[in-house]
Amino acid sequence: MKIISWNVNGINSMYKSGNLEALIKKENPDILCIQEIRTKDVPNLDGYTVYSYPASKDSKYYGTAIYTKVEPLSVVKGFDDEEFDAEGRVIKFEFESFNLYNVYSPSGAGSKKKLNRKYRFYDEFTKYFKKSKKPVVICGDFNRMAAEIDSKRPELMKNKSGFMPEEQEWFKEILTEYIDAFRQFHPEGDNYTWWKSKELKAENKGIRLDYFLVSKTLGKKLNDCYIIPTQVEYDHAPLVLDICYCQVCGSLNKTGNEFCDQCGIKLSNEDDEDEIVSEDKLEIAKDKIILLDLNYTLIANSKEIFNYPLDKKIKSQKYELDLIELIKDNYVILITASPYKRSHKILRDIKEKTGFEPNESYWNFGGQPPQVKKYWMENEVIPQHGDDVEKYLAIESNPNTRRMYKKLGIEARPKGDFI
Repeated sequence: MKIISWNVNGINSMYKSGNLEALIKKENPDILCIQEIRTKDVPNLDGYTVYSYPASKDSKYYGTAIYTKVEPLSVVKGFDDEEFDAEGRVIKFEFESFNLYNVYSPSGAGSKKKLNRKYRFYDEFTKYFKKSKKPVVICGDFNRMAAEIDSKRPELMKNKSGFMPEEQEWFKEILTEYIDAFRQFHPEGDNYTWWKSKELKAENKGIRLDYFLVSKTLGKKLNDCYIIPTQVEYDHAPLVLDICYCQVCGSLNKTGNEFCDQCGIKLSNEDDEDEIVSEDKLEIAKDKIILLDLNYTLIANSKEIFNYPLDKKIKSQKYELDLIELIKDNYVILITASPYKRSHKILRDIKEKTGFEPNESYWNFGGQPPQVKKYWMENEVIPQHGDDVEKYLAIESNPNTRRMYKKLGIEARPKGDFI
């Protein structure tokens, strides 16, 4: 799993410049954590769901957002502090194996009052993330430096916001329990994430204000952490964390694992010939039993499935409606991770809006699709129509999940092979 953290100092100008999409194209992150969005109107990115948290009092300042390909178990905006929550400073994502915090700290520069306000922010935020019952990954613009090595001219930072004695003490205490991920891979100096001007950036006279702090229990699960210094138009550089995460079951694995410790799926997609979508569209035999993932088809790209009517979700999804038309005469097992109470309404809406009704459906009680599929397969829930697995065809967008099906001998193909 690749996570990028970036203070963009205004997301819309950066989006219009093309630099955001250029970063996405080059790095292909699973999650992009943004600080200082400075707007209520956060742009969408193809292939990502966005969770934005703009400032409520003055949206031209502050605010955070997260773009993600990996659906979290839960999302929490704010940390129950009225003053700082009004500025949209913290978003928390819960995953199966860890909690992710995207944070934008106050600067603290300009006056003693602002500095004390910054101290209070860190006091409250530290209490908040230390309550986590799971390992944590904390990323963002911290507006402070951990040590003298994090500045080209540390003597100029003495007794200034960002390197006050109280801030140094905070880092010393935090780093007894958490890892500075960048320093784990890059102990040398001259590595910075913020520059006061383009001229100073050209001379690499900067400060490291952006961090990934991770629980020590995750130390052996980190693949890399590095700075992307090429974004010359912006004062902050993106920071990247690569963590060994299984996209199928949500488990964290040790660095270097080829297969997931938990579910056995291959963790790397490299050199997989079956990822190539067939150019000649294939026919589906009518006697096939179709395994269809609801979350990646009928309600794909919806931010909150329980708040939107189905016609709104599928308005621009002719691709998905074509798939329904293609398989409507087959025996269909519909798969979803929607909570059970909500699932009946979704089935009803599907039937009313599309005329399509699955012959069977399997529902989860609040977990995520990979965990549900793993349960079905381990307990042989799916192969209940006899032992002839050749009857089954899984239409599945996730290549790792296709491998999971194939381990059982079930044919699994992407939708693009048929539509």
